[in-house]
Amino acid sequence: MSPSRRDAAGLALRLALWLPLLLWAAWRWGWHYGQFFLPLYRAVLELALPGFGVVRFHIAHTHEFVFEAQVIAERMLVMEGRVLPSGFTIDVHTPMYLALTHPVILAAAALAWPGLTWRARLLRLALSLPFLFLLEALDVPLVLASSINDLLTYSLNPGADAASRLVDWVRVLDGGGRFALSLAAALAVAGVHDWIHQRRRASSA
Repeated sequence: MSPSRRDAAGLALRLALWLPLLLWAAWRWGWHYGQFFLPLYRAVLELALPGFGVVRFHIAHTHEFVFEAQVIAERMLVMEGRVLPSGFTIDVHTPMYLALTHPVILAAAALAWPGLTWRARLLRLALSLPFLFLLEALDVPLVLASSINDLLTYSLNPGADAASRLVDWVRVLDGGGRFALSLAAALAVAGVHDWIHQRRRASSA
């Protein structure tokens, strides 16, 4: 078996071993993971919706766990040629499993990557954390902000085109962009890790 085939076989084996464990961990501790990121989601949602304040942001359970948010217009706003009164509230939600996609992919990449020692895999997991925070900031809160904009557009002017940058972004995410972003982040982590390794080798030479 050539080295490339051996690497591919090892990668497939490690994925087969780790993915079920990671998916089980996401199911078992996903609520705690979501709770940890709630402050980040809330902050990004407020930034994405100028003129609105977040009244409530929590995890609820219907037939599945969902992120549920309520926002309020903090002042009178003009949208779609209509006046939106101050105090107007909107409730939105999105499935919690969206947030769990990124840690599963990043962890799977670190644990299954060929040719790494256990110490190197742990370093990759640590290097993944800043990228994980960025991915979470770009996903759940912007999905909720897009839903709010969509609801407002339809309520104020049903005949208007609801397309916006936020709506387009969510379509990208839901069309496979969520997985692509996580994979791109995993490759970026690998690049940073390789750069650190090269620097260490150069300094020790």
